[in-house]
Amino acid sequence: MTGELDRYSALASKRSFSNTFRAFGKHMVLGFVSSLMVALGSLQQLSPFTSKVAGSWWLGIAAPGALPSSRFEFPAKVIVVVGLVLGIAVWLDLLRRVRSHPSIPVAALWYLGAAWVLPLAIAGPLFSRDIYSYAALGEMVTHHISPYQYGPNVLGGTSYLTTVDPFWGNAKSPYGPVFLGLSALITTVTLHHAFATMVGLRILALASAVGIGIYVPRLAGAHGFDKSLAFTLAVLNPLTIYHLISAGHNDVLMLAFLLAGLYYAKISRPVLGVILVTLGAMVKVPAEIGVLYIGWRWLGDGKPFKERIRPVVTAFLVSGIVMEVVAKVTGLGWGWIFALSTPGKVRSPADPTTALAYWLHSVSHLVGVAAGVGAFLTLTRLIGFAISGIGGLYFLTHSSYYGSLKAIGYTFLIVTLFAPVIQPWYIAWGIIILAVVPSNRVTWGIVIVSISAMVLGLPGGPPIIAVAFYVVVAAAVFIAVSLRFNILPREKVMPLVKKYFGQIQPA
Repeated sequence: MTGELDRYSALASKRSFSNTFRAFGKHMVLGFVSSLMVALGSLQQLSPFTSKVAGSWWLGIAAPGALPSSRFEFPAKVIVVVGLVLGIAVWLDLLRRVRSHPSIPVAALWYLGAAWVLPLAIAGPLFSRDIYSYAALGEMVTHHISPYQYGPNVLGGTSYLTTVDPFWGNAKSPYGPVFLGLSALITTVTLHHAFATMVGLRILALASAVGIGIYVPRLAGAHGFDKSLAFTLAVLNPLTIYHLISAGHNDVLMLAFLLAGLYYAKISRPVLGVILVTLGAMVKVPAEIGVLYIGWRWLGDGKPFKERIRPVVTAFLVSGIVMEVVAKVTGLGWGWIFALSTPGKVRSPADPTTALAYWLHSVSHLVGVAAGVGAFLTLTRLIGFAISGIGGLYFLTHSSYYGSLKAIGYTFLIVTLFAPVIQPWYIAWGIIILAVVPSNRVTWGIVIVSISAMVLGLPGGPPIIAVAFYVVVAAAVFIAVSLRFNILPREKVMPLVKKYFGQIQPA
């Protein structure tokens, strides 16, 4: 124990690589190995974890016209899964160490992040093909084709279209002009080379993750929470490494702008905060929730509702001006607002509104009602939007109790849960915001939700998560109803609840 304390004391006094390795050498090496296993396993030519379309990567792709090799197919899948499990285990042990030693400098944790991310450079984008659509959208913009009116199929037989998932071939873009403008810039800089554009977009995602790594600890410190724990929960989270950085999702750019804006609003620079958050919303619109909270908290805590109206209106006016300026500068206009329903084309059993729609559709056939599943989807998704709106309003009006960041994080999670589709990188929105304020309960919640999201992102993962989620919900409802009507003895049930869940109460 004394040797361990000495290592952490040396790290606190000098944040060098050698001292970091002395304190976290095991985590650095095992994290590197876990990412390397995932990267190498994904290179098998039939691996379901990365795109295997010709031109999507420079390794692990069958030659044009040749059949993909099935050699080592099963072992490669096992290696990826074992690598992910090992990475999660290393992250959990690191969390335990960081929580035990709050004096650990954030600067040292950057070395771990670099070691965990570096091996993924040899693998193609993991678990998603969205980045290829991003590249195609950038190519469209450079040819003055509006992604808000046409899908990537308009490009014809170009190398940009080859790697796009056919499911999205005719889909209009729901992404704001900030992201499409950056994608077009990368396309131009890479001389309209599809593969190079994709690599450029991954670099943009990595740079955005660096932005998250800068502002998460700043925000945590401003709110009185441990910076190193916040960094570990947000930046070193497997969800961030595999689904944001490696996959290159533009959500990471949205979050970088959002966190920066919330930080500057916290240090009494609300106008700059609104501008930055608005830029995030012009990547993906959910970031606009941050504008609402900046306006709501502009005058501080304890203000009556009437006094909050003017700053909220002011915040949205500033946001609207920024949006108009960007829309004019990029020449892309406001068309993205009318394409926000595009992601809803995906139907996943892990999404509660989709599952409910299919259940109602099945029941309707049993009772002789001839209604299509589309009608039920419209109904359940409207219910989902209503629940999200009510939940968001509740957390806004109770933000003085929860704290603004917790309220934003919980709002993101509700919006994600009841949205038309749920994806692991959507779950990361709420997780990263909540990581800034890591109370004991929040920390445990982040761990549970992050691991569940990792399973959700695996091929075949949605049905597993769907069953687990609905079993938990059913059990919770059963226990609540049983206690309410004295079906189960309260004096026996409550001690068990406290025994197994008391440890995750707020510190």
